[in-house]
Amino acid sequence: MFLKSRQLKRLKLINAKSKLPAQTSDSGLTLLEGLVAVVIVAISTAVMTPMVILAVGTRVQSQRAEQAFQVAQAEVDRIKLIVERGGNYTLNIAPASAGVNSVADFDVVPVSAPTVIDNNTYSTTVTSARGIDVNNDGTDDYAVQIFRTEGITDGTRPVAFDLGVRVYRADVVNGDPLEVEQARLSITSGEGQSGNRPLANIYTSVINSDTEQSLCDYYDFINSVQGTTVSTPSEC
Repeated sequence: MFLKSRQLKRLKLINAKSKLPAQTSDSGLTLLEGLVAVVIVAISTAVMTPMVILAVGTRVQSQRAEQAFQVAQAEVDRIKLIVERGGNYTLNIAPASAGVNSVADFDVVPVSAPTVIDNNTYSTTVTSARGIDVNNDGTDDYAVQIFRTEGITDGTRPVAFDLGVRVYRADVVNGDPLEVEQARLSITSGEGQSGNRPLANIYTSVINSDTEQSLCDYYDFINSVQGTTVSTPSEC
């Protein structure tokens, strides 16, 4: 009987302890610790933000330069194809000023930069550029300036000449003076040199090679126009 009484008391004690509320921990961040964490996050953000802006600006600049080069190369290919097919390409290219006879002269006697954009056609005025809408949003993204030397003609049609293609950002061709030296890529958070220089320059020679006279025209072109002293074949 005594044992049963002790067992009952023990069970009641165990049941009473089990009904006690669980102990909770009051430990956590103090106000000072919270302020330190906020300061660390703010400093990290301030340090990384300029780097992110520079990365984005440089990436945009590189994308523009790549697109501009593709636009310039497409224009060169278009003109070469017209020349090979004997088309009337003289209506699509502005003649360079007097004294500009070869690619070398494009740097010595630079052709003036464009001052206006003509959206209707390829202008024969050297200071007029054609607007190019790359993303088809109704707004010109680039302005293409195309010009050529007089070269060698067959009658009134040039059969060998030097060609220059420059591609500017369309929004900078607004009458303000522009430079003709190609913009260099650099780490920047803004527009860099593309604000007043072409994004792409391509200077090359275009020669019609599909006629019997083409070889002689070529030698005549490089000797009399470009100033070389290559021996001309006897057939010429």
